[in-house]
Parts: sequence; structure tokens; C-alpha cells
Amino acid sequence: MHSKKKILLLGGSHAQIPVIRAARQKGLHVILCDYLPGNPGRSHADEFHNVSTTDMEAVLALAREREIDYIMAYATDPATPTAAHVAETLGLPGNSRESIRKLSDKVAFRGLMRECGLRIPRFLSLCEPQNSPDDIGGLQLPVIVKPVDSSGSKGITKITRAADFPAAAAHALAFSRSKRIIVEEFFDSDGGDLHGDGFVVDGELVFSLLGDHIYHSAANPFNPTGTCWPSRSPEAVVREINRQVQQIITASGYKNGPINIEARINGAGELSIMEVGPRNGGHFVPQAIGYASGFNLVDAALSMMNGKPMTGGDAARATRPAAYCALHSDTAGTLKRLAIGEPLTPFVKEFHQYKQPGDAVRPFMGANDALGVLILQFPGMDRMHHYMDNIGSYVTIETE
Repeated sequence: MHSKKKILLLGGSHAQIPVIRAARQKGLHVILCDYLPGNPGRSHADEFHNVSTTDMEAVLALAREREIDYIMAYATDPATPTAAHVAETLGLPGNSRESIRKLSDKVAFRGLMRECGLRIPRFLSLCEPQNSPDDIGGLQLPVIVKPVDSSGSKGITKITRAADFPAAAAHALAFSRSKRIIVEEFFDSDGGDLHGDGFVVDGELVFSLLGDHIYHSAANPFNPTGTCWPSRSPEAVVREINRQVQQIITASGYKNGPINIEARINGAGELSIMEVGPRNGGHFVPQAIGYASGFNLVDAALSMMNGKPMTGGDAARATRPAAYCALHSDTAGTLKRLAIGEPLTPFVKEFHQYKQPGDAVRPFMGANDALGVLILQFPGMDRMHHYMDNIGSYVTIETE
């Protein structure tokens, strides 16, 4: 009898449970590591190790000890360099450390885009700034200040006065493991903010589905609360985004696996790629895209690990309107009630509730502050945007 092949998955949050379950269904022995021993993925894995996913050497030691066959960082930015480090060191399937660095480090990513001749906002990279407003003297306000190596919209501030830079820099540094920040001239999204996942095979973007970001958070206006697929942007715009994303993939050396795409169109109609993350989206984005397109991003990633190539085919064209919505509170307190209104119920495909009545809640500053996620599917675009634009009328969230 052959022993099961082992996969080490990095992170066990709610949104990572689908890949844990899918890996086990494929007959893999799932080893999970996470710095939070209480994360819900633990109960779905074959074994759990309380190891931080960003501690490269500790994860490498665990991988050697357990003699793993595969390693994956699903729906997590901070763990992608760790997965690449382990895969490259042990000769496992995966992408090179350098390709992951170019995509996941915000400064390296802007440099990569510049090499490709693509539009980027002017920016500065600062390491432990001295908190002087003069540090951003060369940039035109307003600017965005953010950590180079964080995710989930954490540590981001938009400032319109140089005098506000020291506080913004300190906030960004608090979320940076490498203690580096990036300051960019603000590129508005008046023409649209597009978001979605794609899949790469042998360096080629074989699947991509882009939707429209929604922002309903009063606590952090840069933290998206949902995405609607497909995008209402013209097809020519979507094609151009995918063309630029392909340029970036080729230049980075990223070969196989999922990517998370964010692009922005400003009021002048100019386009800029904001992110091509070497991982799936969080908030159950792969599952929502599955309802919209029929393309199973989790299965594609696991099959790729196992040497079975996947192709996107025409899946991106067969779109059935779908969305995710991150349920949240704008204030801190205790959850009193969370209820889905009856008119919305027929469109709910999945409801992942993280917080229960009596649990402490935080304002929605980052993706990890969500109270839960709704995945919805609608019979038409108009119906989808009506409900998503007015989601507060159909979901009740009471705190005290």
C-alpha cells in the first residue's frame, strides 16, 4: 500500500479551509502550520503545527522533518516567500524565490512595472524613515503611505498634507515585517477599480476573471468590502489589463499557479496595474469566481502541484453574475446580532460566519477584521449591483 503524499499548507484561516478540504479529497495528507493555534483550519487538517508561516527557517525545518512532497501558500501574501523558499531549497514544485519577491514586495513590483514600460505612480521607498515631512518632498500630494510587505489593506493611509506624513509612516511601519514603507502619488479610481484572480501555466495567463471592487467601509476607505463579477468595464479595458498582467508575469519569471490582480482606472481614463499577487484572493474570492465562471481555481492549483496541467479554456466568457461581500462593523464593540434579510436569501450560495453574538468585534481596518463573508450569485448584472450597492439594507449587523 502506497503512503499518501504530503502537502504543507501555510495558514488555516476561514478562507483557507476550502484548499485544506480539497487537498484531503484528492487523497493528500494535509499538514497545516499557523502561528494562531485557534484558527479554524486546524480541525480540517490531518495534522497541525504551531509555526509562523513567515518564519522561513522554522517552516523549512518542519518541511524537512515531515518529508513533504508539496507546499502551498493559499490566499495569503505574507506566506508566499516562505513557500517559494522551501520549494526551491527542497526541489519541490513551486515558483522561484526571485519571481515571488518581484511580485510580492511592493517596491520590487513597481520597479518591475517600470522595466516593462508600464504606467506607475511616482513613488519613494523608505527604510525606517526619520518621520520628517521633508522625506516626501519630491512627490505631489496627495500620496498613499503603505508597508511594502503587508496585505489585506493594513497600514495604509492617504495624506493630503506633508505634516501628516510622520503619523502615516509610523502606522505603515507597524505593519511591515521588514520595516520598509512605500509612498506613492495617489492614483484615483474614478474610472473603476478592477479585481479578480487568474491562473498561470508555463508562464502564460490561461485564465483571468476581473470584477469591480466595492468599498463600504467607513473605518478604512481603502479596504474593499466586496467584488462583483464580471466587471462593467469595456471588454477592451479588460483585455488591456490582461495584456499588461501577462507582461508582468513574463518579466517576473513566475511560471505556474494562481495570481490575484488589482487594476485601477483614474478619472482621466488612464490605467495602472496596482497588484499582481502570486496567490489566490482572500475572502473566498476563488469560490465566488467559481460560481461566476465555472473555473475551479483551488482544483487548478492542487492539480498543478501534482503535475497535471490545467487550462482556462473559455471559462472566463461564461460569466454568471456573482459577488463576495465582507460583512463588517465600522466600530469596535460586541456583536449583538448578524442577520441576512429575506430578500437577499435566494441569492446566497455560501455564508461563512466568523463572529457569533457575544464575540468582540473590531472596526474594519483590514481584511482580518471581517465578521464573515457572503458569496452570492444573481440572475443578472442589474440585480447584483442593486443588492451590492445597498447591502446595508439587506444585512443587519448590531453591536453594543
